[in-house]
Amino acid sequence: MSGYFAIRRSAVAAETLKPLGYKILLELAVRCRPGEAAEVPFVFQDRFAGESKSTAGEGLRFLRHLVGLRTAAPFARMAAFGLIGLTGFVPNLLALHALVTAGLHYLPAEIIANQSGVLWNFALIELLLFRDRRHHRHWADRVGRFALLANADLCLRIPLIALLVGQFHLAVLPATTLALLTTFVLRFAGTEALVYLPRRGRTARSRTARSRTGTARSTS
Repeated sequence: MSGYFAIRRSAVAAETLKPLGYKILLELAVRCRPGEAAEVPFVFQDRFAGESKSTAGEGLRFLRHLVGLRTAAPFARMAAFGLIGLTGFVPNLLALHALVTAGLHYLPAEIIANQSGVLWNFALIELLLFRDRRHHRHWADRVGRFALLANADLCLRIPLIALLVGQFHLAVLPATTLALLTTFVLRFAGTEALVYLPRRGRTARSRTARSRTGTARSTS
């Protein structure tokens, strides 16, 4: 990622670029997919002037950029969505233990504790998975939609398990596993479509703005 680089102008699709930090070569290589790459080796010398841009913050930004590029494909995003969901069990169980220990009945404790896992998952998804789509909706709108989908998952899962056990005579464990997989896929699709996809009107406005900018640049 260091040194000078050149890329054919015909290989660059500017509308697909979403650079983060100063490692633009990574962005060009992954999003534009040039057909061939040739490397010319060079040797570092001691710095005699200026200061390095390599700070801890840039390192974290680079890792975040890697995660974003790695999860650009739908299947990869779904896998990352599932891994983030698994981490939500930790705050959920901790909150449940604290509420039950404090004397709250386990049923309302389950509902309240589930919200801590929802907020945890939302924070990680915002930071790692859909960082570049946060501007499409207000943060309160995103939180509300995400929480609604996450809690609807509970309402859908229990009747689905009852249907699989009662009508299809599955054992409880495979019925629960199948219900979890089904609701997980639906929750991922709903999160991407209802929370993070841009509104149609806003998409049209952004395209119009980009076309005007391109026209202005071509005429200047």
